[in-house]
Amino acid sequence: MFGLVLPQASPAQSAQSPAEPKVSGFRIQAKRLKQPTEIAQKLSELSFLEMTVEKDSLIALNVESRDIQKNPYLFSIVYFRPTMIEVLYSCPPTLAPKKRRLDVLRHFLNLLTLVDDCYKVEMKQIYQLLEASFAQLSEYVSTDYDRLFALYDNLKTDFAQLQKKYNDAKEASASLSKENYELKTKNDELTLKLKSLETFSDTILALKIQEWLAEHKGEINIADFAKVYNVPETRVEQMLNKLVTEGYLETKG
Repeated sequence: MFGLVLPQASPAQSAQSPAEPKVSGFRIQAKRLKQPTEIAQKLSELSFLEMTVEKDSLIALNVESRDIQKNPYLFSIVYFRPTMIEVLYSCPPTLAPKKRRLDVLRHFLNLLTLVDDCYKVEMKQIYQLLEASFAQLSEYVSTDYDRLFALYDNLKTDFAQLQKKYNDAKEASASLSKENYELKTKNDELTLKLKSLETFSDTILALKIQEWLAEHKGEINIADFAKVYNVPETRVEQMLNKLVTEGYLETKG
């Protein structure tokens, strides 16, 4: 046995409980051919169903979720009555009503398949029920398609803008790389020219040594000279030896 009581939340509980779902339903006319206990036996293979017999009807409850007070929140109830089959189901504010109805209809048709020999059903009713539900499905899918297409169109526009920015950045990067290469090449050329200007020829170095000797009373500190003119000390020594051996300079004492 089970009882289904929709929660009547107090103001204090409402702040903690989810919004109360709406209850909808549908029914078909059908003549029952077997007893409720026999129908229950056929449905017993569905372990998620809770079933009970009340008066002359079998009630099958499918609880998909419960609220904080453990009351059924997302649920469907199928009443297998003597002259009709009635379905009631909840639809929370968080679910699309048309989508929820389709899910419940699928569940109902599954149950109807299992008890097909327990009822005499006018197939015309099933067709009408399906036709109405498929019409809603078409509207639901169309609405969903429009939303998805709008999202796709926006994403496509954003992608095109990002693609353009990427291409512009790629071209700018290539231009900067070329400019950087040209600047590096020019810098290397200027560095070589500077080094060539900073390097004295033998003639200039000999004159600088002679000028130094004249300014320093005939004396030269090789380390100081090399530092002032940025010339290796070994080259200064070699030039001094050359000047002495060729008679341009004489050593003291």
